[in-house]
Amino acid sequence: MDFFIIANAWSAGKDNPTSKHRIALELVKQGHRVLWIEGAGMRTPSVGSSSDRLRMVRKVAASLRGVRREKQLLSCQVDKLSSECPFDHSSTTQQLNNLATDLWVLSPLFIPLPRYEVIRRLNGLICRMNMRFWGWRLGFQSPVLINYVPVLAEAMRGRHTARTVYHCVDRWDAFAMYDSAMMGEMDRRCCRYADLVIASAGELYDRCKTINSNTVLIPHGVDWEHFRHAVAEMQTAGVPASAGLPGPRPPEGGTPTVARPKQSLSKLHSPPTIGFFGLLSEWVDQDLLLRLAKEFPQATLILIGKADVDVSRLKGIQNIQLIGPKPFSDLPNAIAGFTVGIIPFVVNDLTRAVNPIKLREMLSAGCPVVSTALPEVALYATSKASFPVSVQIAVTHDDFVAMVRRVIEHPLSPEERLALSDSMAGETWTAKVQEILKLL
Repeated sequence: MDFFIIANAWSAGKDNPTSKHRIALELVKQGHRVLWIEGAGMRTPSVGSSSDRLRMVRKVAASLRGVRREKQLLSCQVDKLSSECPFDHSSTTQQLNNLATDLWVLSPLFIPLPRYEVIRRLNGLICRMNMRFWGWRLGFQSPVLINYVPVLAEAMRGRHTARTVYHCVDRWDAFAMYDSAMMGEMDRRCCRYADLVIASAGELYDRCKTINSNTVLIPHGVDWEHFRHAVAEMQTAGVPASAGLPGPRPPEGGTPTVARPKQSLSKLHSPPTIGFFGLLSEWVDQDLLLRLAKEFPQATLILIGKADVDVSRLKGIQNIQLIGPKPFSDLPNAIAGFTVGIIPFVVNDLTRAVNPIKLREMLSAGCPVVSTALPEVALYATSKASFPVSVQIAVTHDDFVAMVRRVIEHPLSPEERLALSDSMAGETWTAKVQEILKLL
């Protein structure tokens, strides 16, 4: 099949790919063709912002290039293919070449004034014209449109594609940086214009279903093979290499069988490490982070990721390390050093609709998780009941501290970490994309 995907900048996922990037790459890997269209911004840029000015210059330069074949694949896809073909390098190279052949990127020149209805309509027309022209040039047959950008709802109108899909992955009207009323209306229009709506979280599903009856819930997936490499860290704890290191992929729906020696990781994680990775933004509870640093002076609180808000109050705290962003390829090794992973989000309208991919990534790495009371995380606290300390939900800061202390004092054994990783084997991006394809 042929796909148009309207999303954010392709380069934004180079080191840390989003769910959109992973779905695009998985579609291509499964034999489909994708034209990735870099959508319009969801806020008006500030002329006084140097980063906004640089972004506009890059956008103009990219638009002048027309469609470009994407030869620089994201690190997650390279890692995945390399792990599947560790010895047959010619096979790996051929797969990479095939992916590059079937993935194109287009950067239309949109007018960055989303607050105006007439501009949104004009941008929608620009997007439709580009899809028609470049779809014809690339030989697309009955393409499917998947839209992730609400301000380009008008691009979904008309019958220029065989099917139109709105993939709703966020509560757009709850972001402080966007015009709430405008984003809410654009979200509703996307639902109305779509033949099919896919929601990534239960709260989003409930809202979209009231607008479009053809709405389905498909939670995010995980690069399970990639994050399972974290169990290799057990080698440093004296566990034989044959016990739990990544081996042949299990059959569909199955899990690998490994020997699991009973040995504590307390020595490996001494002193203990409390870890978080992801964007340090408005939804991260900095008060909770400071409380954890105070309650566990013997532990190191490692925060991996870019900050787009003021985090000066976290700097200078002796046992808080602001690492900054790390490439996706390095995350399994980082998580292997976590005694406990945390999801310290403020609970509000925005985060109640979040389906955090980092939850599955930490679990795939065999890392127990303590989270605030996010509905999508709470599902794992109940469904994974066979692992009593794998996912814990805290309603208050006091609860959060107590649960982190519990994991630190009773860390998972290598046996439990491997079993926890195995429990996520069926939640891959491959499985999620197959669900989407069945619907189409």
